[in-house]
Amino acid sequence: MSDPLLSYALETDPDPFPVGGTATLRLTARGGARPAYCKRIVVAVPTGAGTGELTTAPGSLVPAVTGGDAADQGGGWDVALTTPPGEAVFTLTPRDGRGWLAGVTPLTFTLGQVRVNTATGTARLRITEETSADGTAWATPEADLPVPKFPEGFVFRDLRAKQPHVNNGDRVTLTWEGSPATYTMDWGRRPVEVTEDGTWTSPSLHNTTVFRLAATLPGTTAERVLTTMVTVARPHLRLTDLRADGRIRRFGTSRPLAAPSPGALARYTAPTDGVLLGHVRARNGGEPASLRVTVLTDDTPVYGQRFVSDNRDRDRLPSETPFHLPVSEGCTVVVTAEGSADDDFGLTWMPYGNGPLVPRE
Repeated sequence: MSDPLLSYALETDPDPFPVGGTATLRLTARGGARPAYCKRIVVAVPTGAGTGELTTAPGSLVPAVTGGDAADQGGGWDVALTTPPGEAVFTLTPRDGRGWLAGVTPLTFTLGQVRVNTATGTARLRITEETSADGTAWATPEADLPVPKFPEGFVFRDLRAKQPHVNNGDRVTLTWEGSPATYTMDWGRRPVEVTEDGTWTSPSLHNTTVFRLAATLPGTTAERVLTTMVTVARPHLRLTDLRADGRIRRFGTSRPLAAPSPGALARYTAPTDGVLLGHVRARNGGEPASLRVTVLTDDTPVYGQRFVSDNRDRDRLPSETPFHLPVSEGCTVVVTAEGSADDDFGLTWMPYGNGPLVPRE
C-alpha cells in the first residue's frame, strides 16, 4: 500500500485526555511542498468501554470542518457520520468533488463533546485518504494516530530547555511539569529513564538536538510524548563527501540580545550575514504579545513580519511562538515589542563568521 500524501497532526483539549471527562479532538491535514489532490478523508473513531476505545457515546460527538473553502481547494467540505459496530466513522468530502491541500492551506477536522470512557490506555484513530499527486492516479492509503487516555488530573506539560541555544560542547538542562509516571528521555542515543522531579541535564552537545520525553503509566498502554529542540552553534559535521563550487561560510558564535521592553524599539546594524532567532510567549491568561521585526537596506524596508503569542485561554497549555529571519550584511534590523512586562521575549543573533549585531540610536 502506498504512503499517505497528506500529513496529520492531532491536538487534544485537555491534553492529555482525561478518562471519564469531556474533551475535544483537532485533526489537521495538510499537503507537502507540492499540493495533494483529495476526494475524501475518512476518520474512524473506536467506540466502546475498553482501553483501546475512546467513547461509549458516539451519538454525542459534534464534528466540524474548517479550511478548504477556496474553489480550487474543494469549495468547502462536508462531513457525514456512520456508526458501524465498534466505530464512529466520519467522512470528509469536498463539495466540488475534489480539492487540493498544500502545506500552507490545511484542513482541520474538530470533534467536540467527546465523552471519554473510563479505561486508561490508548485509542487509535484510523485515517483513510483518497488522494492523488497529479489528479489522475488515485490511491487510498491509511494512517493511524494514537490518542492516549490518562487518569483525571494527570499532568504532563511544558518541556523546555533552560538554554535553547548553546555552544558546541555545552550541556543543557531540561525541565517539565509532570505527575508521577515513568519518564524516558530519547535524544538520538540509547533512551534513558529519568527522574520524576521534572529536571534532567544532558551530556555535552555537539549538534542541534531534538529531545523526546515520553511519559507512561506502568501496566497501561497510555503514553504521552513531548519534544523540544536545542540548537548548537558551530556544530560538528559528519560527512562522507563534500564538494564546494563557490564561497563557503559557517556560523560563528551565537550571541543573545536584550529584547526591547514592551512599547520600546531596538535598532541594530548587521556587520555580516546571519540569522536572527527569537521567540515571544504571552503571559498565561493575559492579552496577546508580539514582536515586530523589520529589515531595511539604506533605510528602505526590505521585509517585515509580526510574530504573535496568544495565551488568553487558560484551559489550554501556554504556547510559545518561535521565529528565525535571515539578515544580510549591512542591513538595519528594527525590533518592536508589544505586550506587558510579564511576557517573555527572546532574541539571539547567529552570524555567518564573526560579528555581533551593533546597536544603533
